[in-house]
Amino acid sequence: MNEKKPYQKTPKVHIDPRGMVATIFIARPLPEEETPSYTVQELLSFLSAAGVEYGIDQAALLRLAEKPVFDKAVEVAHGQPAVEGENGYFEYHFSQEFSNKPTIRPDGSADFLSIKMVEIVHEDGLIATYHPAVQGENGVSVRGMPVEPKRVRDMPALAGRGFHRDEDGIHYYSDMDGKIVMKNSRILISPVLEIERDADMTMGNIEFKGDVVIHGGVKHGVHIRTTGSVTVHGLVEHCYIEAGRDIFLLSGVKGGEKTTIHAEGAITAEFIEYAIVSCKKDLRAEVLFNCMVNCDSRIIVTNGRRAGIIGGNITAVQGIAVLNLGNSFGTVTKVTVGLDEDRRKEIITLADKIEALESNISKIKKGISDFDLLSEKKGVSYKDDPRRLQLLRVKIRDEAIVAEDRVRLEELYAMMDAGKRATVRVYNTVYAGVTVRMTDQYVQMSDYQQRVEMVKTETGIRLDPLEMDAFEDY
Repeated sequence: MNEKKPYQKTPKVHIDPRGMVATIFIARPLPEEETPSYTVQELLSFLSAAGVEYGIDQAALLRLAEKPVFDKAVEVAHGQPAVEGENGYFEYHFSQEFSNKPTIRPDGSADFLSIKMVEIVHEDGLIATYHPAVQGENGVSVRGMPVEPKRVRDMPALAGRGFHRDEDGIHYYSDMDGKIVMKNSRILISPVLEIERDADMTMGNIEFKGDVVIHGGVKHGVHIRTTGSVTVHGLVEHCYIEAGRDIFLLSGVKGGEKTTIHAEGAITAEFIEYAIVSCKKDLRAEVLFNCMVNCDSRIIVTNGRRAGIIGGNITAVQGIAVLNLGNSFGTVTKVTVGLDEDRRKEIITLADKIEALESNISKIKKGISDFDLLSEKKGVSYKDDPRRLQLLRVKIRDEAIVAEDRVRLEELYAMMDAGKRATVRVYNTVYAGVTVRMTDQYVQMSDYQQRVEMVKTETGIRLDPLEMDAFEDY
C-alpha cells in the first residue's frame, strides 16, 4: 500500500479591500495527499503573517481546527465599522408645497378653496431650526488600523431677508407679518396685507406694495391695487382688482358691467360672471359666463364637471382648452385665439411711431451737430445755448419713448409668433351659437360637435377629432 504524500499547500488569508473582513481559504487535498489539519495557534500565525491583528473570531478558528473546510473562504476576523456622522441640516417650519390647480371632489366638482399659493408667517414666528452636524466615530480594520467615518459638514447660515437668527445660532425667526418663500436656497419674507374679514367700503380702497390676502370677500365698489399677488377666499362682487403678479379668486366672481380684474401674471378663479378680465399669463377657471376676457397666454377651463365658457367675448393669444363651449340654448359665445385685431393694429401703430420718432431723432442729432460745427468755426461755445439745450431735451425724451415702444413691439411680435400655433380644444361639446376666430379665419357653429380641436389652415378653420390623451398636453 502506497503512503500518502504530505499536503503541500499553505492556507491563504484574504483581506477585503476595505480591511473589514479576513478569510482563510484551505484548498482541498489531492487524493494522493494527506488531509491537512491545523491547530488554532497555527491558524493564528497565518493571520498574523498576513497582518490580521483585530477582530479575530476565536470560535471560527476553533471550528476550523476541529474540522477543516476546504475550497471555501471562511470568515475568521471582522473589523469594527466606523459610526457614520450626519451632516447639518435645516428643519423648516413653513410649507413649500403649492398648487394653482383645484382638487376634484368625489362628485366631479372642483374645490378651488384647495388652491394654495401663499404661505404666511407672523412676526417673531419660528421659521427654521438648524440641526448641527454630528461627528462620527472611528472604527478599526482587521489590520488594527483606524477606519475614519466620512467627513460631515455644517451648513452655512440661512441667507435671505425678512428674518433673523437667534443668539444660539440655531433658531430663525420672522421679522414681520408677511409672505414667505424659498427661492434658490434663500428665504424671502415680504410684506403682506392680510385681511381677516370682507374688504368693503368701510375700510376704503386698498393700495399696497406687496401681496394682499383677503380671508373674506370683496364687496361692491372696492378698488384693490397691489404690486404683488391678490388672494381672495370669499366671493368677489362688483369691484376693481389690479395685481402686479397673480390673482386667486377662490370662491369666484359675481360681477357687474364695470367689474374689472387685471393681472400682470396669471388668474385662477372658481368662476367668473359678468366681468372684464385681462392677464399676461394663463387664466384658469371652472366657468366663464358672459365675460369679456383678454389673455396674452392660454385660457384653461377644464376643471370640474360643469367647466365651460358660456357667452361673452373671449380672447386668448396662445389657445383655449375648455370642457364645454357655449350651451344648449345657443347663447352667443365669441372666441378668438392668436393675435387679435386690436393687437395687430397696435403693432402697425407702434412701428409707424418708432419710425417717425427715429427720423425726428436723426434730424435733432444733425441740429446739435450743426451747433458744434458752428462753435468750432467761430470759436464760441454754444453748449448752453437755449436752442441746443431744447434739442437735447427732445432727443433724450424721444430716445426713451423709442426704447419703451421697442420693448412693447418685441412683446407683440413674440405673442404673434406664439399665436400662430394656437388652437381651440373642446373636450366635451361645442354648441351652436359659438363663433371661433383665428386671425383672418372664422367658423360659426350651426350644430353641436363633440371632442374637437379647431385648427387654422390657409383655407379656413378645420375641426379635428380630439385624441383622448390630448387633455394632458394642456
